[in-house]
Amino acid sequence: MRIFEKFITDYPQLAVCKEDILKAYNLLNDTIKEGGRIYTCGNGGSASDCQHIVGEMMKGFIKKRPVAFPLEIAEKLSVQTSGFLSGKLQGAIPCHSLVSEIALITALCNDVSADIIFAQQIYGYAKKGDCLIGISTSGNAVNVNLAVELAIAMGLRTIVMTGQNGANFHFLPMML
Repeated sequence: MRIFEKFITDYPQLAVCKEDILKAYNLLNDTIKEGGRIYTCGNGGSASDCQHIVGEMMKGFIKKRPVAFPLEIAEKLSVQTSGFLSGKLQGAIPCHSLVSEIALITALCNDVSADIIFAQQIYGYAKKGDCLIGISTSGNAVNVNLAVELAIAMGLRTIVMTGQNGANFHFLPMML
């Protein structure tokens, strides 16, 4: 909590959404503790944000996350890779960016509809208890909106980030 308070102190413009940030943290923390996965989706610059979030989750940037391999795996790695992997791998928080599946996305856009590119992946990959982070600066991204709507129906936790004027998601009261 001390780190969180320092964060708000360092970025006072975020104080207005302090409670929402804390709720998002708790949703993500619960997802991770329960063995769930985190999915991200967004368009344009928000797609880049999705990739960045995955990078932050899958490896430590500031503080390395050590891996505690079960003895059986550690022994195999020691023999097979001379300890290289066990010395380099970091603890990962399972996170996947839905903007990365180019072949699937372009096939869906061409054959079905660009509006379902993220919802189709949520349907195929996600399970109840996972978390979807949807990012839409305008709040008008239909493909993000539909993915969040499906995620809610499937029992996923959802976090939606929009710009200051981007609250056009029609089911916002049901989400963080």
